[in-house]
Amino acid sequence: MNILIFIVVIVVLIIVHEFGHLVVAKLSGMRVDEFGLGYPPRAAVIGKIKGTLFTLNWLPFGGFVKIFGEDSGENGAHSFTSRPRILQALVLIAGIAMNLIFALIIFTGLLMTPHWVSDHEIVAPLPLASAFIKAAGVTYDITVATSIGLAHFFSSIFTFSADLSQVAGPVGIVGVIGSASTQGLGYLLYLVAIISINLALINLIPIPALDGGRLLFVIIESIIRRPIKASIAQSVNAVGFLFLVLLMVVVTVHDIFKIVG
Repeated sequence: MNILIFIVVIVVLIIVHEFGHLVVAKLSGMRVDEFGLGYPPRAAVIGKIKGTLFTLNWLPFGGFVKIFGEDSGENGAHSFTSRPRILQALVLIAGIAMNLIFALIIFTGLLMTPHWVSDHEIVAPLPLASAFIKAAGVTYDITVATSIGLAHFFSSIFTFSADLSQVAGPVGIVGVIGSASTQGLGYLLYLVAIISINLALINLIPIPALDGGRLLFVIIESIIRRPIKASIAQSVNAVGFLFLVLLMVVVTVHDIFKIVG
């Protein structure tokens, strides 16, 4: 049951994130070829809507929006690279923004629920406007605290002093989500909001293969006033992706050892 809840949570957060990319890309006049849940190889095609293929893929814990020209560097009509760089940046930021907005919506809803418990205190039928303002403050505070924690963790990786006990991979998150679900829907939704904020901030880190890394490329291109060669971008993204996979494996193994030990 815990695994099922975990899968539902991850799928929802991925859809929210990638939907941000999809909508802003289409509004920017870019051609979106595929909206994928999971990473290739492809497992199944769900359908096709307005030229965009919706797919399920075999490698879980992620998703993607394939925009024409984003990786290949092609500069044809409706390609990623043919649009102004400000629009390219907005497309990349859109997924991050959607995760933060999703967390804000969850906190607002929870603060309007009389029986929800926060910090061991009963939260008072707050009206929508008051709940939204308070939720904005909660979202801001958690975002700042999480940013500081992530910055410290990733900087410690490069000094070989990272404390893996402070982070959790898929195995650890399954356990945390399972524990939260036994305490009621409010606790589970609160945790989902926290994970959504983490997902937003992790994607903002300027590591190739993440939105932050791609955003860094756009900034560099704006400075040098020419596109980075597609072959260079693809190679750097591949290295970044391998780094992320390696980090995920290490954290997951650490999760398992914590459970076994």
